[in-house]
Amino acid sequence: MWYCISFLIGFLLSGACYGCNLFLQSFCIKKKIYWLQRMSMVIISIIPTIIIGICFHAHPFHFISIFNWKLWSVAIATVIVTSLIIKLKHESHENVPLAPLCVEAACMEIPQRVMMQTLVLGILAMQKLNTLWSVFITALIWCAGILVQALVTKQKNFQYLFLEVSASFVFSMGIGYVFYSSECLFIPMLAHAAERFVTRTCLREVEE
Repeated sequence: MWYCISFLIGFLLSGACYGCNLFLQSFCIKKKIYWLQRMSMVIISIIPTIIIGICFHAHPFHFISIFNWKLWSVAIATVIVTSLIIKLKHESHENVPLAPLCVEAACMEIPQRVMMQTLVLGILAMQKLNTLWSVFITALIWCAGILVQALVTKQKNFQYLFLEVSASFVFSMGIGYVFYSSECLFIPMLAHAAERFVTRTCLREVEE
C-alpha cells in the first residue's frame, strides 16, 4: 500500500512543480528572460529539494562512490540505450548552443533524482520497506508526468509519445539505480549531460 502512496505523493509533487513551472515560464517569456525559462523546473525544485533533504537527513554528495566502475558502466549503458531510443523519435532540434543544453540536462537531475527519488526513498524507509523500489516508482512518476502533459497539450503523435516515455523510463531506471547505489549526484549529472551531447551531435551526424 505504501508503495502506491509514495507514488501518489511523488506524482502530486511533480504536478505542483509542473504548475509552478508553467507560471514561471510564462513570466520569463513575457519578460524575455529566456535563459531563466530553460532552467525554470530546476529553480522550482530547489526549495522542495532542500526541505526533503532536511526531513530525511539525506544529501547527494557521497563522492567516494565515483570510484565504483560498475556504476559508471551502468551509467554508460543507460546513456547509450536512451540515446538510441531518442534517435528513433526523429525530433527536430531548436537552434540552441550545445553547452547550455548539456548544463540544463545535468541540472535536471536535481528535481528528477535528488528531489523526487529521495522523497520516495525516504517514505519507503520510514515504513521499513524495500527502498530499491524507489528507483522504479520514481521512473513511473516521471513517465506519468509526461503522459499528463501530453494529455493537457493534446499530443496526438502516439509513436513519438511512446518513445519519449520509453526513453524517460529507461534513463530513470538506469540512472536512478546509479543514484540509489551511490547517493551521489555527480555521475547522474554527467550521464544526463552526456545523453544530451550524444543525441544532439553524434546521432545527428549519423543521420546526415
